[in-house]
Amino acid sequence: MMIDVKEEQLADILALNAELDAAHEKAARSARLEHARMGRSVCESHDGQIVWLTPEEIFASYGLDANGKPK
Repeated sequence: MMIDVKEEQLADILALNAELDAAHEKAARSARLEHARMGRSVCESHDGQIVWLTPEEIFASYGLDANGKPK
C-alpha cells in the first residue's frame, strides 16, 4: 500500500515532527535539571552503555556551574 502525500503535507508533517522533537528535548532537559537540583544522578544510554550522570555532569552538559547557576 502506497500513501500519496502532497509536498505541502510533507512540509507540515516535518514541521510538526521538529516541534515534537523540540518539546521532547525541553521536557528531558527540565527533568534532568530537576533531578540534578535535588542532588540525584540520572542514568542514560551512551553508545549502547548505561551510564550514570552526576548532578555536576548534568549541569556542565547545559553550560552551568556545579551548583546549576549560569557561568
